[in-house]
Amino acid sequence: MDKLVITASNIVNADDARTARLGTRFGRMDLMSQLALLAVEPFAPQFESIARERIAICLAARTSSLATDAEYWKGRDNTGGPSPTLFTYTLPSAALGEIAIRHRITGPPLCFVGSSEVLLPEAAELLRLREVDAAVCVSVNVVTPTLADWLALPNSASACAALLRTGDVAGRAVGEFDRDLEALCHYLGAQ
Repeated sequence: MDKLVITASNIVNADDARTARLGTRFGRMDLMSQLALLAVEPFAPQFESIARERIAICLAARTSSLATDAEYWKGRDNTGGPSPTLFTYTLPSAALGEIAIRHRITGPPLCFVGSSEVLLPEAAELLRLREVDAAVCVSVNVVTPTLADWLALPNSASACAALLRTGDVAGRAVGEFDRDLEALCHYLGAQ
């Protein structure tokens, strides 16, 4: 197999989501979907040279959709009940769907709950089997104040993403021991 290469990477946080404007849908999304979408947005020019059905999206949601689930649950006491708009985002794969819709990606979607360490091996396997020509890997971690209270975790909201390709393309080769997407994105961002 050709070498596996990261051709782009990006990291975003809650401050980026507060100031971003990506169309009318963006403001209605939950924070996890906003962060995932923002992390992938800089890759859009590279998507133009790849058949959209040949791009995979691999997403890891560290805390699943619990932050959104907590907000939805809190809404049960509101007049009219919980928000039907928010209900759409009570699945961890909702962020994956938002990326696919915005960038018209119709390749295989994979959604994992937990650590980002599964993303690079899964994407590499799709590329090795030549099922896709590129893979977008996204790791999202959202712990809102409500969820932080419920689970005794610190508040956090961030996402990182990398675009993987094979062959003779410019970028950083993925090494045998590169497993943690978050650490890799931070390393690439520091260069």
